[in-house]
Amino acid sequence: MPGPRVIAVIPARYGSTRFPGKPLARISGVPMILRVAREATRIRGVDRVVVATDDRRILDCVLSGGYEAVITSKSHRSGTSRVAEVAAAYRYGLVLNIQGDEPLLPVGGVERLIDAMKEDRRCLMGTLATPSTDADALKSSDVVKVVTSRDGMALYFSRSPVPGGKGKFLHHTGVYIFRRPFLLRYSSLPVGPLEKREGLEQLRALENGFGIRVVTCRKKSLGVDRPGDIKRVEKEIKRG
Repeated sequence: MPGPRVIAVIPARYGSTRFPGKPLARISGVPMILRVAREATRIRGVDRVVVATDDRRILDCVLSGGYEAVITSKSHRSGTSRVAEVAAAYRYGLVLNIQGDEPLLPVGGVERLIDAMKEDRRCLMGTLATPSTDADALKSSDVVKVVTSRDGMALYFSRSPVPGGKGKFLHHTGVYIFRRPFLLRYSSLPVGPLEKREGLEQLRALENGFGIRVVTCRKKSLGVDRPGDIKRVEKEIKRG
């Protein structure tokens, strides 16, 4: 589908409070950041993949794996801000923010997300979610849930259990897409009370009156938040 060119940026910070050095953690022998970069290069419609990091160790790992990486400022307080630094330097119409802790990236879902943004030129931002009935995930604060309107626009994101239907809910995946001008403006938007309370930066868009398109996909996301999550991901990889 013709349209704006797409760059995928993977923010990778070394100093995670819950899991220091997380991007370099090995999953079945391969550093997690390399697994994410490899999956990102498989996405149809992506013209360029760049890892944005604040640490030389991550930079060297990515470059040695044959992928592109750049050093960004250490002052960024969010992954979106780090992605925006790269977007400001590279002029691509659409910017994917792929979290560096998503080694099981739902490639097909990301492709549909790109298509959705190209089809609806009024949409400034989009993200992914997967329908789930996992009761433990619904209760977990590590799993972000999203509620949408009938036309697929986000109403709210939360770490707490959210209303659903017959035990179903939408499990949010750490992938976002922005139109470049909106992304460059995003970091300057005021931080509201909901973003502070939930610790979820995507709420900044909703609190400031901007819509977020939510595209659903079948493949469940298994993000890595803590060291114990590594084994869960490795089991999923073995299942194929």
